[in-house]
This record gives sequence, C-alpha cells and structure tokens, in this order.
Amino acid sequence: MKSAMPSSVSSGYGAVLRTGIACIHYDYIVIIDGDGSYSAVDILRLWKNICMDKIIITTSWDDGPADNLRLTELLNKYNLKATFYLAKNHIGKAENEIKEIAKTQEIGAHTLTHPSLTEISLSKAEEEIKGSKDYLENLLSREVKMFSYPRGLYNEEIKELVKRAGFIGARTVKTFNSQPPKDFFSWDPTIHLYPHPFRKRDAKTFHLSRHLLDPFWQNFSGLVKWNLSPSAYLNWPVLAKATFDYVYKNGGVWHLWGHCIEIEKYNMWSDLENIFIYIKGFDNVKFLTNGDYLQQL
Repeated sequence: MKSAMPSSVSSGYGAVLRTGIACIHYDYIVIIDGDGSYSAVDILRLWKNICMDKIIITTSWDDGPADNLRLTELLNKYNLKATFYLAKNHIGKAENEIKEIAKTQEIGAHTLTHPSLTEISLSKAEEEIKGSKDYLENLLSREVKMFSYPRGLYNEEIKELVKRAGFIGARTVKTFNSQPPKDFFSWDPTIHLYPHPFRKRDAKTFHLSRHLLDPFWQNFSGLVKWNLSPSAYLNWPVLAKATFDYVYKNGGVWHLWGHCIEIEKYNMWSDLENIFIYIKGFDNVKFLTNGDYLQQL
C-alpha cells in the first residue's frame, strides 16, 4: 500500500528506526519516499524474497489425448508448466494436438501400449520404454527427457531400462513428497488430482463399495505426517491448498499430477483452476516442467 506519510508513526509492538528512509514496525517496514509518501512492505514476504530459495511448482499429466489441449490452454492462461506423459496407443490420430501442446509444455514418454512394466518380460519392457522415446522424438523432432511408469509400477530392473534408454528421470505415483528426488528415476510427486475423501464413479455418483474410502486412506498417512489441518481431510480443493501451504512454508517442490481424462470424468475443472489461481497469488515461486526441474538440480 502507498499513501501520504503521517506526521507521527506509531511503533506498534516493535522498535521504530527513523533514518529518513524507513520505519520498521513489528510486522512490516514503512519505506518513506522523498515526497513524504510511504509504502508498507510485509516483513515475512520480504524475508522470503531475499533469503529463501524459490518454491518450485510443477505439474504432470498422464495418458490422454482427451482434454490435453483444454488443459494446456488452462496451464498457459496462468503461465504454469507441465509435463504430459503420453503412450503411443493413447495418442492415436491426435499427433497434431501433441505437436501443439509441445509448443508450450514438455512431452514425456509413457511406453507404447501402456502395459504394467513389471508384469511383462524385460525384453518387451525395453521395447516399450525405448520405443516410446524414439516415437515421440521422431514426432516432435526434439529430445524427450522424462518418463512416467504406467500405473506407477516399476522395480530396479525397470529403472535400469529407463536409464539405458536415455531418459534423465522418471515420475512415480506415490504422493506427499516435497523434496528433490535422491533418485531421479523414482521421483514421487506431492498430490494427485482425484476426488477426496470418497471415491466416485463419475461426477455425481459415489463408488458405493468397499473402495469408497480408498482416496481417504491413500492420503491419510501423508495428512498425519505433514500435520495438516482437519479441514484438509474433507475435500480435494482444501487438501491441495494445504499441501501447497506446507511446501511454501517448509521449502521444496510442489508437484501436482493427474490424468486429463479424470478432470472431465469427475468434473474437477473448476477445482483445478481455483488451485492455479491460488498458487499464482504467492511470491517467490518458480514454474518448471518436470524435466527442467531435474536439470536444474
């Protein structure tokens, strides 16, 4: 805020230093301009800007191609970055759409046919992994650096195949991680875009079975570990904001992942845009694709 400087400035609960330039209060600094006007600067925000490493925000999206372009437009609207992990058989005839997405976002590999890599032979797994990289690089005429394990299934042998194929890293699906990966080929994200706390069949119908509470139990240990607010147990938008607030306070990387098709299936477009608006309201954040983030470590 900025206005005319009053004749006297109360010191509140802290000492006031009068140097002709600034008055320091308990929660903000008043900077006095030469014309007598002043600006109040929040001390916490100023401290973060000067002393704290930037918080990294990255997102990643599997499968498609349904709604990939719509999601890309939403990301670009808020200048956010993402990596789209695509399998060849999911792309089908949408190759031109993938080329359009690649103009502003990163494209990563997700195998050729989306098999569970731990359930097929190593030779077949190698074909799926290396073949997906070759296919996308031929399509896009650029290097494809990142890989995502279908269904999050992998082991040490699969990781080695991904390394040998020439990728720089691979994303998993285990959530509540905010730290840089010690192993680039088992990088866990922070939060999954998915209905919470109840599983759904579609946007309006709950999955009334023994799986109803699956999302709650999948998130429960992370909620407890991070000591998040009880309100974060109640719905996905509050959970998403709570995980972001935790990372913003403690440092690290906030990595949102999901499936484009599930945004539409569960009608979560407004939830997603609202969290984008929320995180854009913070200073001291940096938006990177998955690959760009790993390359800066």
